[in-house]
Amino acid sequence: MNLFLRFMIVLLSALRSPIANDPLAPTRVTVPVWRLDQAFAPAVPLHRIRSFTDLATINSVIRIGLGRLIRKNGWMPIIQVETISLSGELRCPAKVQIVTRIVGWQDNYVCYTHDINMEGETVAVSRMLARIIGRKGVKIGIDGIARELGAPAESPRLDASFVAMIAESETGRALAGSAHDAA
Repeated sequence: MNLFLRFMIVLLSALRSPIANDPLAPTRVTVPVWRLDQAFAPAVPLHRIRSFTDLATINSVIRIGLGRLIRKNGWMPIIQVETISLSGELRCPAKVQIVTRIVGWQDNYVCYTHDINMEGETVAVSRMLARIIGRKGVKIGIDGIARELGAPAESPRLDASFVAMIAESETGRALAGSAHDAA
């Protein structure tokens, strides 16, 4: 129930906000940490942090104008890989601010970072790799989408961790395709 409530708060807030002039500018969302987020542990578990980054991604997609393109064209965003580095703990009661940036793209992959801040300190950093696919699984190139949103024609240079994530995702997709063909 608390995830649905958070989702509705983030969605309505993002829908009411103006579209950003620069799709590469950071977006921010503040999420409260509630007692039920901690489950049985004294700190918020990793799966809940992933749900916070999902909310931040939705917020970013809507605020940069990508949401309307996805809806208009019938596309589907898919999170391929996410890594989270923790340097602290999220505890209740608190408010967490998540700063989301698109740091680049390659082919049909979009690379995000989420800085998860509590009380002015970064307690976690998420690196997320997402794809956009069309109807029937058709690849959607990000270069055209970036131009339509007003981003630079070419992606900013990706760091080695994102290049490795893309290679890993492509290898997994190739293996899954060969297993599907063999069946």
